Amino acid sequence: MVRRNTNQRQIVYQSLEYLGHASSENLIRYIQENYSDISLATIYRNLDVLMNEHKVKKVKLKEEDVYETIKEHHYHYVCRNCGMITDVLPQEIGFKLPKLELKDGSRIEEYDFAFYGICHKCQQQN
Repeated sequence: MVRRNTNQRQIVYQSLEYLGHASSENLIRYIQENYSDISLATIYRNLDVLMNEHKVKKVKLKEEDVYETIKEHHYHYVCRNCGMITDVLPQEIGFKLPKLELKDGSRIEEYDFAFYGICHKCQQQN
């Protein structure tokens, strides 16, 4: 089923694209502060549509679900001090992750990692 790309859906997508990574609460707060005429139900409904259309995905970081727009394959770096979330491309890691398979021979085609530490800005403040 092809859906119309409504103005509200564009606002939800563009807001998430602007924020980079956002919990549902942070996304709702941002949208309601900047676009006063969008209801909570409309935001959630459009988030579901965007996820079903594979334009947005939910990832678990810091024991919390956050949303992001789908872009090239990447991992995440989360600062334990300030909570900043940064996308990390595979070539930025410094080592190549191996191709993996399960003991029964099943191929693993994709995996996702989150790295946790103290970002360079927080390190400079200490």
